[in-house]
Amino acid sequence: MEPNKTIGSVNVLDLRNATEASIAPIKQISSANVVIYTPQKADLMTRLNLGSINMAISVPADASVQNVMGQVVINRDYFKNQTAQVYLVVMGQVMVEPDVPGEDIEKGLGGVAVMGQLICPEPLMGVVQSKVQQIMGQTITYPPLARTHIGSLTLDERYLNALADQTELAVVGALIAPQVLPNNLLEQKLKKLFVSGEIRCHEENAQAIQARLANGSGKIKAIPAGYEWVMKPLVLDNALLAALPARKLYCSERVQIDAEVEPATLDKSLEGIACEAMILCPESLRRVLTQKCNLLETQVVFYEGELLLVEGEFHLRASRFNSLQSKVTLVVFGELTLAPEITAQALKERLVKVHNLGQIKCTPDQMDVIEARLGIRDGELQDSTLPEEASEAKQEGELAIGSVNYLAL
Repeated sequence: MEPNKTIGSVNVLDLRNATEASIAPIKQISSANVVIYTPQKADLMTRLNLGSINMAISVPADASVQNVMGQVVINRDYFKNQTAQVYLVVMGQVMVEPDVPGEDIEKGLGGVAVMGQLICPEPLMGVVQSKVQQIMGQTITYPPLARTHIGSLTLDERYLNALADQTELAVVGALIAPQVLPNNLLEQKLKKLFVSGEIRCHEENAQAIQARLANGSGKIKAIPAGYEWVMKPLVLDNALLAALPARKLYCSERVQIDAEVEPATLDKSLEGIACEAMILCPESLRRVLTQKCNLLETQVVFYEGELLLVEGEFHLRASRFNSLQSKVTLVVFGELTLAPEITAQALKERLVKVHNLGQIKCTPDQMDVIEARLGIRDGELQDSTLPEEASEAKQEGELAIGSVNYLAL
């Protein structure tokens, strides 16, 4: 490595085999997510010009170390044919399955460091905790019930019918019941239920599920009685309103009502609507929607003229803006860059309202107009005429590396 090297961020910095010579070219490392070192190399770590460190792990010099980004599942075969203890450094999730013998963990696991989530059955938590060197994140224990499901579970009639009567079920994840289930079937099939994550079900089933929940389970978030649960983004136009399966909708994602929908059509087709995200509704439908929706519980943007919705990265050219046929309401979720050729006067004449939940890059003159028309101000306004700041390393003419996933010195 060339001398006087400046490195920005390092995900995993491995110093187990570092020497005076290998660290000498490094002038600075701005930040390291995880640093792995041996007791013999501890003094070298102090000599590096290290900025922030999230986690530092000391392991024996002869240790077998596994660096994992993602999920590690420790099952009963995990330590099979293993000749030496393993040290786990995990950025993600460690899942211990309920049938792993405790003596296998005691013999096979030298240590574990987790930046993320540790999930373990209650009877094995003691031996696993004795191996934990560091954990930055959540620790979840679950009871060793007769049936265990790892990951989120969709609970429907087909799944319930496949269960034996009076099943004890542990769900390590979230539980989702998209449809209203027969309560007598829930009572027949489930004796005890543990859910580590959130429980989503309809209000009609909430009491039957609550009665079977084990201690330590997540909370129930119920869909109001009589509402159809829609779990994907929704655009309500005339055709869809005519074919709705229910007159009451509970929506998890954003809802956009088409500008061509007439008040009478919405009034006739929809009895009620609730949304966890946002409803984008034409101003002409304000009176009708107010009767269908609790505006204190649901975020609603009423738009005038044409709706210009920005998701992801979008560069708005002057020709595109000038081709718009009417007044414009601008809603930004992603990153919008306005072409400098779009004049402040054109923005004044065409923009009715701007709702910024992302980032808008524009000239100072454009920014003045946008700020005057801001509704939702959760996003960022950035001056596009300012040059990007050069890094300190470039200013000093140094050799620099922006970021490194894994670096062994």
